Amino acid sequence: MIPKISVIIPVYNAENFLTRCLNSVLAQTLSDIEIICIDDYSEDNSFKILENFSVKDKRFKIFKNDENLGQGLTRNRGLDLATGEYIAFVDSDDWIESNMYEVVYNQAITNNYDLVYCGLIYDFSDGKSATPELPSINPELPTIQFLLNEAIAPSLKLFSPNSPCDKIYKRQFIEDLNLRFESERIFLYEDKFFNINFLVANPTYTFIPEIFYHYVVRHGSTMTSHRKNFLKRYFVMDEKLKTILFEGNYLNNELQWRFRRSLFEITFSFCLNALVYNRSIKGKISEFLAILKDDRVSSNIKYFSLKDIPVSASKMNSIVKSICFLILKYLC
Repeated sequence: MIPKISVIIPVYNAENFLTRCLNSVLAQTLSDIEIICIDDYSEDNSFKILENFSVKDKRFKIFKNDENLGQGLTRNRGLDLATGEYIAFVDSDDWIESNMYEVVYNQAITNNYDLVYCGLIYDFSDGKSATPELPSINPELPTIQFLLNEAIAPSLKLFSPNSPCDKIYKRQFIEDLNLRFESERIFLYEDKFFNINFLVANPTYTFIPEIFYHYVVRHGSTMTSHRKNFLKRYFVMDEKLKTILFEGNYLNNELQWRFRRSLFEITFSFCLNALVYNRSIKGKISEFLAILKDDRVSSNIKYFSLKDIPVSASKMNSIVKSICFLILKYLC
């Protein structure tokens, strides 16, 4: 018998959060699900936790990668293994409300939707939470063009269509597109690539504003660590997305401007990555010089002014951003 939903959970060094995540999936009021958990070569007790859950409930199907593949390729392995009518993704440090899948699945089968997405909430490490701002015009069903615009450069606070975790996807639609995730090691924001490809194919879809997914924000990991090949991975993504959107007749003037704003805002992340988070003096210099020499970065920044620079949490980062802006705009 085909399960109604295949829930795919990639796991990597998540022992401190994994039990809460798995319990929330186990508690779903929709019982006809399969839970595919793939350990991405963890170095902690994550796989042992998965083994304990697989003994507790036969709906858990656990696997272990022979090497660390990253989240995108691990999700792909889950897609290859899935047999459900719909696909869902959960990150191993997040959790979901107990009726999430019952509500979204019932909505999906009512009109045979290819995609149903729901409300999510951001849970921060200081105990505070925040919900995304929804569009004021027809929040129940934003257009595909609106979702694509927001996917490239959001205009609404915390609103982004890029996460796959607040959605269920019809598996047959994914298979007909032969759609899979890119590796985040060569392609920045693999979630964005997956969802934009899905949207450009013009799925039938609906939105449920009720909050079911808890996205846990943990500060201090990727936000303050050095990212390898950051600039290169961004432009691999940028070029592919522009091609996809152009071929789908979605690359209008507004979306072109969103690409400009996206590059402008991430330029300061490039600079901080090079000058602050790179531990090597030689690495700082060579990485920053690469940014200065990239005409795509320096030509784009000339469309913006100092007031457009994204706000920083620290005074030091604000100073670094301002200096980098002036260098890129007036000296390159």
